[in-house]
Amino acid sequence: MEGVKKVKNVRIRNIPDGGEERMPNNCAIIGDIKKSRALDNWRNVFRELEKILKEINRRYSHVIVITFKPTVGDEFQGAIMSPEKSFEIYNVMRDALQVDIYCGIGVGDIEKPLKKKDVGMRGGAFYRARDALGLCKKENRNIFFKSSDTPNLKDDTINAFFRLIEALESSWTKRQREVVNYYRVHPDYTYDQLSKHFGFSKQAASQFLKATNWEVISEGDNFVNKLLKNMSSSEDKVK
Repeated sequence: MEGVKKVKNVRIRNIPDGGEERMPNNCAIIGDIKKSRALDNWRNVFRELEKILKEINRRYSHVIVITFKPTVGDEFQGAIMSPEKSFEIYNVMRDALQVDIYCGIGVGDIEKPLKKKDVGMRGGAFYRARDALGLCKKENRNIFFKSSDTPNLKDDTINAFFRLIEALESSWTKRQREVVNYYRVHPDYTYDQLSKHFGFSKQAASQFLKATNWEVISEGDNFVNKLLKNMSSSEDKVK
């Protein structure tokens, strides 16, 4: 097709004369650190945020469309080719930051300015991610997903699972949150490796995860990731 360049799963339309590139049906992620003004160590948190975003850009370079970076205040954003890795990236951020965040995920087109000095991001994906972030704050949710401007079963299912997972997480202690979030982003770890990392026994690791309802959380995480993976970036068909 004339004027369209295919890069893996992303179709980028080249628009000359200082126009914009439009990337259809990608996934934007906008995060916001909760109660950042109340943090005594905000400068350290911000430096850690910059470090984490650079690591995410490196680790997920094969799917990133717009690199992740801080934007205004305590917010940060970026975009990937499809929603498949969005929940995984959210969990990586939570594990590394060790502070609470809101996260809005939106699916749609992205208009990326060709001029590097123009950092504004537009398009359906970013608009929906922004709406999702607003719903997080309004409804006191940690994460919200939006792929359409109208209610649909797909979004409702994903958000229902997010809410159920959050309900289970709400009873965790700070230590439990630290251990489980670490285990989430290291799914190949054995109990022995987990216990060595945190300095407790293998038996204690098993008991620790059982107390947090890890099996239920893990099933919920896996189901959400399957739903996100099966969302086609263009035709919305189940693989």
